[in-house]
Amino acid sequence: AEEGGGRWFAFPEGPALPAGDPLHWEGLAGNWNSQCASCHSTALEKGYLPAEDRFETRFAEIDVGCEACHGPGLAHADAYSEGNGEGAQGDQGALPVRFDPFRSDAWQRAPGARIASRVLPRSVDVQLDVCAPCHALRSPLLDVADAGTPFLDSHRPRLMEPGLYFDDGQIHEEVYVWGSFLQSRMAGAGVRCNDCHDPHSLSVRREGNALCTGCHAPEAFDGPDHHGHVQGSRGSACIDCHMPARTYMGVDARRDHSFPMPRPVRSEALGAPDPCLACHADRDAPWAKAAIDRWRGDRPVAAHWADALVEEGTRRNDPARWLEVAGDESNPAIVRGGAWIRFADEVHVMPPLEALVGRMRGAPALERLGLLEVGRRLPPAERHALLRPLLEDPRRAIRVDAAEAMLDVPARLFDPRGRSALGRALREYRTAQEVDAERPVAQVNLGRLALAYGDPVEARAAYMRALELAPYFVPAWANLADLDRMEGDDAAAVDRLEQAVALAPDDALTRHSLGLALHRVGRREASLAALERAAAERPDVPRFRLGWALALDAAGRRGEAIRVLADAVDAEQADPDVFLTLVTMLRDEGRLEEAGARLDAFARVFPGDPRIEGLRASVEAGR
Repeated sequence: AEEGGGRWFAFPEGPALPAGDPLHWEGLAGNWNSQCASCHSTALEKGYLPAEDRFETRFAEIDVGCEACHGPGLAHADAYSEGNGEGAQGDQGALPVRFDPFRSDAWQRAPGARIASRVLPRSVDVQLDVCAPCHALRSPLLDVADAGTPFLDSHRPRLMEPGLYFDDGQIHEEVYVWGSFLQSRMAGAGVRCNDCHDPHSLSVRREGNALCTGCHAPEAFDGPDHHGHVQGSRGSACIDCHMPARTYMGVDARRDHSFPMPRPVRSEALGAPDPCLACHADRDAPWAKAAIDRWRGDRPVAAHWADALVEEGTRRNDPARWLEVAGDESNPAIVRGGAWIRFADEVHVMPPLEALVGRMRGAPALERLGLLEVGRRLPPAERHALLRPLLEDPRRAIRVDAAEAMLDVPARLFDPRGRSALGRALREYRTAQEVDAERPVAQVNLGRLALAYGDPVEARAAYMRALELAPYFVPAWANLADLDRMEGDDAAAVDRLEQAVALAPDDALTRHSLGLALHRVGRREASLAALERAAAERPDVPRFRLGWALALDAAGRRGEAIRVLADAVDAEQADPDVFLTLVTMLRDEGRLEEAGARLDAFARVFPGDPRIEGLRASVEAGR
């Protein structure tokens, strides 16, 4: 209480929210059974009853007890009950999940070494699987998972995705610590949670810099020659420079566990925070770099994978740089997986399928998860070739993701074994959605699954169920609109999308979809207004400009359509279809010189596009 605890905490702060608001205390976002209980109790059975929309939640302890990490403890208790002997303190006999106990002599520095190495081999290494379910941003795949279940068999983690992490891997949103720790050299060297943390007392093993100098030689790392600050000052604290903190939910300061080294200029170029400027807010990155250089002199700077993203201090939004990070096998698997996701978000021409298949074959699990996102963007036949083996992957999270990514792959591409594998993986996908049946996103996913099985009635019921749970859930409105369009009711699709836009007026994708729907029902002016606004709000999404341009062309305003497409190309916010459409319109308008120049640029930017030669022949024929 003296530190501010033991009090009512209002989230979000400010005036009380009305019932029906997504963050109202009665809503799903504040629901203990769904949001909090799995990590703040032991042996939870969530017990959601969809037919009644209520919970019958059960748990063994209303806190994190021994069994949360060690599994059922009856045999252990019986073994050490009165009359059966007494185990030594810390004895884990008869517990299903056991850990190597902490030993201060497990890590030692060899003569002359600056950093310790582990000299006592581990008998078990399950800590990350046990800790990750509560210390990672993830979704459950099973209703109840035994303690010690491999993490990727019980949960699907979020990787280093845009918005969750900064471009250099530092934490951004509340992702907890698993994802940052796996990036670290310490994790790669075999450091585990209980080397630094005592899980029973909830304290760290040593206080202050001593926590770090147990492994890092103090004469090398705990002095002004290393940190450049007065000893004992804030700037001399290891964690303030190498574990910068961000505060979540107003009170929860969480430290980055990737242990980044301050690199002010790189941080500035990548739009990431730098610990130097957190203290020296009145200074800038070049000043901080110069200060570091003064005390470090010409000593070499340790390389970091994010260096590949920066050139001459300027951010380069180039997919080839993410591809370089993804292809460097010295980078941690979670970094490579995240790099594949970033690459897939930014690239428009994929590497050769053979290269992707070869990479997938030898990739660790977290990289395979990232490569899955590349596969989602491939045409169905290529997607099948890349992702089909993942339907039989050893890890459930990968099988589930692969099944979802292949929902729209034609059945003719699967042989009998492939169809069986897809069926099994889709059953696991359904289970994962049913685990979170109280969430509208799970209902939308169940609707998409029903549609893939050819059951539009069940799909509509799932989408409507999502809206019963959360009338504000825009994806449910959008999927209902898609279903209406598929069934030929464009007017109903417009109504759904207008409700979605009213709920999320800043959602450019929904507004773009509304513009297309308005075009289909002949409301051209309203369509053009919606498409123009979507393109203006998200100029980085080429298809928004393309849709607007095509609508302008259909309205007899080809000159304006050409200007929209040319602006996209000139701003380097184009994909092959934007180039193709621009060249085609210029050709059809008889502006052959311009068409040829744009086609040359098309070939330079997307040299592998198979449509280039045919288009070139048609332009030359016009001349």
